[in-house]
Amino acid sequence: MKFRDPRLLSFVVLALAACGKAPDDETRTAAAGSLSDLVVTVDRSALAGAMVTIHANGRRTTVFTAADGRIQAPPEIDGTDGIDGFTVRYPGLEPVDHGPVGHDAAAGTIEMQAAADAAAAIPSSHWLALLPDGFKRREFILNCASCHGIAKSRAYLAGSLRDEAMWSAGIALMRALDAYSLIPPDFDDAEYAAWLAEHISEERLARLETPAPIAADLAGRVVITEYELPQSDSLPHDLVIGPDERIWITAFFYDQMWALDPVSGAYRKFDIDDDPDVVAQARALEFGADGRLWVVNGGTESVIRLDTGTGDYESFDVQMYPHSLDLDTAGNVWVNDYFAVQERIATVDAETGEVTIIEVPPANRPESEGIPLPYGLQVDKQNRLYSTQLAANTLVVYDTVSGEAKLHPMPAENSGPRRPGLAPDGSLWIPEFNTGHITRFDPETETFERVDLGLATIGAYDIEVDQNSGVVWVTGALDSSLFRYDPATGRADRIPLPTEPAYTRHLAIDPETGDVWTAYSSLPAAEPRVVRVHIADLGTSDSGTANSETADSG
Repeated sequence: MKFRDPRLLSFVVLALAACGKAPDDETRTAAAGSLSDLVVTVDRSALAGAMVTIHANGRRTTVFTAADGRIQAPPEIDGTDGIDGFTVRYPGLEPVDHGPVGHDAAAGTIEMQAAADAAAAIPSSHWLALLPDGFKRREFILNCASCHGIAKSRAYLAGSLRDEAMWSAGIALMRALDAYSLIPPDFDDAEYAAWLAEHISEERLARLETPAPIAADLAGRVVITEYELPQSDSLPHDLVIGPDERIWITAFFYDQMWALDPVSGAYRKFDIDDDPDVVAQARALEFGADGRLWVVNGGTESVIRLDTGTGDYESFDVQMYPHSLDLDTAGNVWVNDYFAVQERIATVDAETGEVTIIEVPPANRPESEGIPLPYGLQVDKQNRLYSTQLAANTLVVYDTVSGEAKLHPMPAENSGPRRPGLAPDGSLWIPEFNTGHITRFDPETETFERVDLGLATIGAYDIEVDQNSGVVWVTGALDSSLFRYDPATGRADRIPLPTEPAYTRHLAIDPETGDVWTAYSSLPAAEPRVVRVHIADLGTSDSGTANSETADSG
């Protein structure tokens, strides 16, 4: 089935990290000579870890205050005339909007107060944590939070907290827009509406917690840059860093590739729809060794090979809705069938263009539980293909040389494995969308090791492993954050993103700088942006240690 219009798919605990006293000057929010002259305070004490989003040069740059409360503005921005204003935020406190910074004013302080409506800034992860842990919550996250969050903007309707009838209407709308029947038949709409009304209630809102601020030793090291997109209602599904150092983004709704120049902020657009009567739904992408870009177009059931110099492209019919793709060592393309009842993969020969369809071991999912949803796909240096199955909770391992295939159940029930990443040591890291864990699969021993990132409802969506350091980066799609996990030390850090909601999908890591790129990609669209996270070298101190457990593959 080819879907022709994807738009239809479409209080509080205050953790105040204070140390030191603010200057004795009268508290004020007057302009200062430079941002670094300003100190952020609460109760007249310096506030570490406050998020400062600077509007300058047509983009938004976010930094965090240091232990003395001072704003750590990048030197290329600080003290310039290009600053249009900035906003200061901290969990549980009222945001402060500040105008342009003048050069003739004395240093000052920005005093923050308790938020009038702290719940409005709390991400979906904490709202979902109000729901009791267990299979039902995992099923709800899998089926109702796979494309967008469930925060205050969705828990309330017309200013009122949703009751059972309101939740029922919302689920019915979701059912009506589910063109591909992703919601399984055994998902009981009425039961879930009553369950949501019971557990997201005025009484339980008293348990709603604000996220912790960024770790103290990271506060002065992180710089987040957000770039606007050519269309504000776009779904920037995936991105990669090209050999030309541009950021290549699939514009899901617009049948296009967008190439961002990070220096100028300018975009170049490339049309890639091979069927003008069908919305292409561009998703995953990967550059080949020859510099040409491979892209999956789910809506037209094809794979595109784009010449990024000329804009010309070739189309290959893969006879399935391809969700993800990767290249083997010979440059051949591999994809998986997102909506198949019987799990399949396909390969496109890079030389001849010949397409081969291959069945892989089925999970034998009962019809009542819906389709298995093959999701993330990776091919390692030994030409082993890995395909996670989101709903079936399994991992397919297929040897593309010998044709041998195995099906491994995930170690935790209904964990929601999404888009995995390969590590330098050959292991595969898998994000568990429904549990807040990430899982390492060792292909040699066929064993799993699970790592708990702390909150079960963060929505771990994608993993990318830094090939230089081995550090594992994870998108917290329901937490408006990224997570950085270092297997060598066991340290896990949460890096909050400056936009709420920040439903992040794919990650890309710059091999030269270590910078991490992602995009906000909520459906329906919230505020899509392309994002770069720069983090300076870390020390050895532990801000958080993740818990791990080992299990056989079963």
